[in-house]
Amino acid sequence: MIPFLVYISFLIGARETAPVNNGGLASFTSVLGLTLLPIGFAAGPRYVPKWKKQACELPATQLPNSHYVCDEAGEVKCLPGWTGDLCDVPLCRKGCDPIQGYCRRPGECRCKLGFYGDTCGKCVALPGCQHGRCNVSFECACDPGWKGLFCNEPACASDCNPSQGYCDRPGECKCRLGWQGPKCKQCAVLPGCVHGSCQGPLECRCDPGWTGLLCQTPVCAQGCSREHGGCRRPGTCRCRVGWTGPNCTECVPYPGCVHGTCKRPWECRCQPGWTGDLCEEKLTYCEQHDDLCKNNGTCISMTKEDGNYRCICLLGFSGRQCQFEMQMPDMELKPPKPDALPQSGISSVIEEMLGKPQTDINGEKEKDKISNNNKKPSVELIKPIVITTAPEIDPAATAGKWPTEPPTDLPSSERDVENET
Repeated sequence: MIPFLVYISFLIGARETAPVNNGGLASFTSVLGLTLLPIGFAAGPRYVPKWKKQACELPATQLPNSHYVCDEAGEVKCLPGWTGDLCDVPLCRKGCDPIQGYCRRPGECRCKLGFYGDTCGKCVALPGCQHGRCNVSFECACDPGWKGLFCNEPACASDCNPSQGYCDRPGECKCRLGWQGPKCKQCAVLPGCVHGSCQGPLECRCDPGWTGLLCQTPVCAQGCSREHGGCRRPGTCRCRVGWTGPNCTECVPYPGCVHGTCKRPWECRCQPGWTGDLCEEKLTYCEQHDDLCKNNGTCISMTKEDGNYRCICLLGFSGRQCQFEMQMPDMELKPPKPDALPQSGISSVIEEMLGKPQTDINGEKEKDKISNNNKKPSVELIKPIVITTAPEIDPAATAGKWPTEPPTDLPSSERDVENET
């Protein structure tokens, strides 16, 4: 048997009923002014918040910016997409991060500063971050293999020399100018260096036997003529065309030259006693004519154009056949002695010589010669020269200045032979 308390109230003019909620069970009955309440509830007026009473005093459509309606019981009912006591809080898009996102209208999701995405679940990295990510806003946590404030510097190989190498991608090692090797620890020679090495970047230290800016020139054998020889390998001597010999200093005579030599390539200068284009004709004029050269002179056969022969005379003889004997002058130059001069001095001697008629080598007197030719002398008489003291002459100063034997006139071909020898 369920007991009930029955309260009878008489309403005058108006009837007010209010629902009573108790754990989802609500029962009230108003029949002819009679109200039945569950057991445990005392009869009395229900409390309604003031803001609810004010919110429903006017129809919801008359309140500006209102997002609710009032039901028959005076309760606030939010429109779809709104929540809160006064239905002024919009319901954001489903999944929108409640901390990193917000909304001003139902169904949207606006991100706060530093976040982005449909649900504002992604953080914004530091502006300029290239190879990094973020866990919080404006962070640049570098990906593996990158470093730097903006994660834009690749991390080279661990043993790559930082001052001699660099990299464009993580883990590689590219060498700077002047360096080489897998880790850029070896120097690179100067570009174009042929036979050289380096101890520093862009050097070209020549190997033994090579020289030049790029070590491209071999060092030839010692003594090899620079003008007439060369080499392609160090320590060798290769002659140019027209030259021969170990050091390329000997000219090559004309091909077929028999008894001749050369001073320039392709010459054929005949030796004494030979003639012809190839010096193949022997000169026998001296053999055919005996005793041509007198006083033990040496006879050399010549061509007909050069006079058939030539005599080489001994010292003291001259002439074409060495037939003239020459007086050998005193080779020592001695100054005159003062005691040998007359006491009247040199002036008196000169006056005496000038006053007396002189004779020439033919025995004729000078005055007679002048009178015969009716000519005046072409040389004016000089004034007397007075020397008080005989000068001292150093013999060393006149050494080699004494006139020697006049040279014998030779044919042009013989002069060439002597000059060549």
